[in-house]
Amino acid sequence: RRRPRPRVRAAPGSHGPRATPPAMDAQHQLSQFVMLAQTAQGKACETLVRQALDHSSVFVFGELLDCATVQALGATEEGRGLVDLLQIFSYGTYPDYKARRAELPELSAAQRRKLLLLTIVSLATKDKLIKFSDLEAALDVTNARELEDLIIDAVYQGLIVGKMDQENQCLEVESVACRDCREEDIDFIIDTLGAWHESAHSMLTSLDGMVKHSQDSAAKQRASWQELETVIQATKDALKRESETGLASGGSGVTFKRMP
Repeated sequence: RRRPRPRVRAAPGSHGPRATPPAMDAQHQLSQFVMLAQTAQGKACETLVRQALDHSSVFVFGELLDCATVQALGATEEGRGLVDLLQIFSYGTYPDYKARRAELPELSAAQRRKLLLLTIVSLATKDKLIKFSDLEAALDVTNARELEDLIIDAVYQGLIVGKMDQENQCLEVESVACRDCREEDIDFIIDTLGAWHESAHSMLTSLDGMVKHSQDSAAKQRASWQELETVIQATKDALKRESETGLASGGSGVTFKRMP
């Protein structure tokens, strides 16, 4: 049975868990592949890499790619293509694969779908509002139902949290899972974090100013109330003294005439 298709929302609500891969299973499976890769050689290592690429729960490959035995596969032409394919699954997208298809191994159905999901993740890290037309171009799909199924699959896999806006034909991204990063991406990440730090510092400075303004306003208001209360109390005291003075000098101070 096919999963029900949401009409608008394609993800849990904003109060649900943030976008992270199914952590326990994914990390366990990745650890297993990395452990096995430590001792696998040649064809056995190639088979292991293909199994990792096919596995439905594994979406990060950096640790596997860094294994010495996997890097050693690059010594042969066939192995080099497999290592390059693993790099694309680690950092790249489906358009990257298409550009080099002639020199790379053919994708299995499971690998192709996984790379399409990873392409959605890459697009979601760059833009929080992605047009369906841009997704269709990047994923090389022309069927709206196929695109929706890919987005829904990305949500169920924990790769993104977002919603499909059918009226405006776009995907609104709330959060997205992380992919492996290359060394050349580090400077970009540092610049991004630096910009975020400056923005956060500016926001904190602005909030501090607002807090100080509120405190000053509250202090001025308290001073005004105290001054008003002092005036009111002084007026009451003055009226009381006048009343007491009038009574002491002649009663109530009211003169009555005798009627003829």
